[in-house]
Amino acid sequence: MANERKSIRQVKTMGQLVDGRRARTSYGALLELSMLEMEKTRLASEVQRSERRCADIRVRLGEIEAKQNRLKQFVPAAQAEKPVEASDFKIHEAPQDRLKRRRLSY
Repeated sequence: MANERKSIRQVKTMGQLVDGRRARTSYGALLELSMLEMEKTRLASEVQRSERRCADIRVRLGEIEAKQNRLKQFVPAAQAEKPVEASDFKIHEAPQDRLKRRRLSY
């Protein structure tokens, strides 16, 4: 199982190391409570950031949908249903009579 991907829950950090003796005293319990409160605050701010990011993504998806609908108005219905092929695009070719030619002289 060496190829198994690890998630955030499998990562061991120093914050996860808990001394069993620490919680037996009042100052140890207060220390643990403050550490838990700091983690809770950090995770709450992380949730707010992710929700804000999701809202931004939803707004952008709405803008894209509106732009697609606006652009579809300019495409005739028969052309919109027809799949686009490479032969539909013309490659620009310069006229041969107006080309400037360079002559190399050594």
